Amino acid sequence: MRVYVLALDGVFDTGLATVLDAFETANELAEMSGLASPRFDVTIVGVRKGVKTSQGLSVPVAAIPMRSVPDWVVVPAIGFKMPGPLQAALERHDVSDAAQTLRSWAERGASTAAALHWDICGG
Repeated sequence: MRVYVLALDGVFDTGLATVLDAFETANELAEMSGLASPRFDVTIVGVRKGVKTSQGLSVPVAAIPMRSVPDWVVVPAIGFKMPGPLQAALERHDVSDAAQTLRSWAERGASTAAALHWDICGG
């Protein structure tokens, strides 16, 4: 199963790591148990050449392959928790480009999911 993890500039470090670790662990457990289920083929993609996490770490991202449609796209939360900075981040060009890309993939059959930071969800 082809999965794209769409990382935006300022991605929440723990959110990105958790998503990647979950897919890797699922693949390892499936292999260890001998299950004949499809493996997750995970690629981190970005709408820009470079992505930095909210803590300033560089994330290697692949360019978005527009001709290819993934089975799933997961978007980890960006690391802005307060209303003002979050609103400013949501108005950035890379975020609107990502939204357009997500719509395009969804129209061609991709499923989408978001990995939200607990503080944003009211937790």
